Amino acid sequence: MKAKVNNVIMAWVLLFFCAFFICPQTNANNIRILKVPKIMSQDTTNNTVKIVFDLAWDNSWRTTKPANWDAAWIFVKAWDGQSWNHVYLDTTGNVAGDPTASDYKVEEKNGGSTTGSMLLEYGFSQVQPKWGVDPTESYIKGCVGVFLYRKNLGSGNVVVKNIALKWNYGKQGFVDDDELVVKVFAVEMVYVPQGAYYLGGTGTAAKQTYSFTNGTAFGTPRYVTNEDAITVVGSPTDQKLSAIDGGMTAGIIPARFPKGYKAFYVMKYELTQEAYADFLNTLEQGQQNGRTQVDLNGVVVGNSIWDGAADALDPYRNYLCVIQSAPTVLIGVDANHNNIYNETQVIDSTLGIIKNIDGQDIAVNFVSMYDLLAYADFAGLRPMTELEYEKACRGDRNVNADEFAWGSSTLVYFNASFHSVAGGYSNMNTTTFKDINTGTEKPMPIGYNAGATHGGTHVYAGWWNGGWYVWTYSAPLRVGCFADSNTSRAAAGASYWGIMNLSDNVSELCVRADNAIGRAFVGVHGDGQLMFNGNANIDSNLWNYSDAAAYYIPRGMIFPYGTCGWGCGYSYDGSCGVSSNYTTGQNLEAGRVSSRAAYPYGTVASVRESTSFMPGIRCVRTSNAEK
Repeated sequence: MKAKVNNVIMAWVLLFFCAFFICPQTNANNIRILKVPKIMSQDTTNNTVKIVFDLAWDNSWRTTKPANWDAAWIFVKAWDGQSWNHVYLDTTGNVAGDPTASDYKVEEKNGGSTTGSMLLEYGFSQVQPKWGVDPTESYIKGCVGVFLYRKNLGSGNVVVKNIALKWNYGKQGFVDDDELVVKVFAVEMVYVPQGAYYLGGTGTAAKQTYSFTNGTAFGTPRYVTNEDAITVVGSPTDQKLSAIDGGMTAGIIPARFPKGYKAFYVMKYELTQEAYADFLNTLEQGQQNGRTQVDLNGVVVGNSIWDGAADALDPYRNYLCVIQSAPTVLIGVDANHNNIYNETQVIDSTLGIIKNIDGQDIAVNFVSMYDLLAYADFAGLRPMTELEYEKACRGDRNVNADEFAWGSSTLVYFNASFHSVAGGYSNMNTTTFKDINTGTEKPMPIGYNAGATHGGTHVYAGWWNGGWYVWTYSAPLRVGCFADSNTSRAAAGASYWGIMNLSDNVSELCVRADNAIGRAFVGVHGDGQLMFNGNANIDSNLWNYSDAAAYYIPRGMIFPYGTCGWGCGYSYDGSCGVSSNYTTGQNLEAGRVSSRAAYPYGTVASVRESTSFMPGIRCVRTSNAEK
């Protein structure tokens, strides 16, 4: 008897275990699964099927200068009637699209198109194939997902038809009679090639004295030429990192700690609110509760998933809310508060191009390091180290003084309030935003290359803080909002490799390398499965789960929402008089590539930060990783 694998598209109002759940990711470059994936070529002797679908995304590229490309990281989940399981793919019998299809399209830089082929790269992790069947079984090497990218040089939009991924459901403990439901995910990522790079900054701007140099303030950057262990000594030297300045702890950064020399992929954008909702909707409710830290049973439809209140996080532009109540809780985005969730407008029905109009493309915020670890494990990815962060920003170029991720010290910063009336969170500042809360949202006038916004500014006076006290709410923008097909790297706020928002928008949560707790991290990748409480299930000896501030550090722009103005008696970020903008809360020095000083001690890993900085989620994966 054949396995009953459903392939019916699901509407949000349906129970998600009743149908084939297609999740078209619709972030800034509109990566999307076209039509309904099909289950084909079932082999009941070997217990295999092929999952066939079309995939498209915009502004794709492959170049030689720099030698990199963008890619879609594709992974699949399966519902067995009780829980979601990560699909471990076969590494034979897969097809990277069909160039003979009439509407297969890979655009070239000159505006033409070709039938040029795409390539697949497999991503492996240590997995338990029969998750939930025998949790004590031995781990094996399993393919948790694939990268899909251009074979030939070019740039422009791609439409890849008839991708086929082979799945041996029998190896994962399923039989032909099982009712199985599959869900396909796709995430845009950027390839950072293997090679040497400079670590640590130079210049005269503040907030770089904790960077990885030879031990003197604005000292000599370290040239990283391999993944070997790095010795941190107690005195300045041109040959080794030094612990004498900037809070570095003497010791060894082990060879197993990812240093950025080896090739890796990094998410092109910070994770969006829609993508985070898709993640939560593929968890059991106990896991959802663990991630939201709220019992979602008691949350009214339309209310925030973070605290159960109505519109509570509007000041922070976080619009994630419950859209279907228990027993099957579903989560969506509703920026316009009309109780119609995840709204879109069709732009091109043939190519599946839609425009989000409910804030789906805004970077997810109000998350913790544990949330990032959970998503990384779920997606078969891993956290980024702060050394990889600098390589992702700077590339293989020389260090420029006081540089941001786009390679210069020039900052054209957008800092307008999202709300036109302080405290009036439904009053949108449409004079400084174009297409607010949509997939084409852009700060106005044009010309910005970095920024975030804030939900309102409140001013208090009191002798306890020595004068006026300015309270602001940090809030993110649409990911990639400064870029279009014609903008330069600097104008788009892009890194050397084409990665967006590394110096602005939400901050990047990175595994720190300056102390023993962070250095214990091992760069293995997630297996796609989570603990019953929603936490990542990776061994704590590999991913350090110490709930301590010393585990990670926020890099990129920092957006404290409590700052001080006249009188300067108190500040959450401790930056009074140190290049902070007191009306909007951001610390403009913190976005520099090598800045580590704004929050050198991080915060407790399980705590969501809105009062000290605005963290988001961005993950990486080592290229051609065997585990």
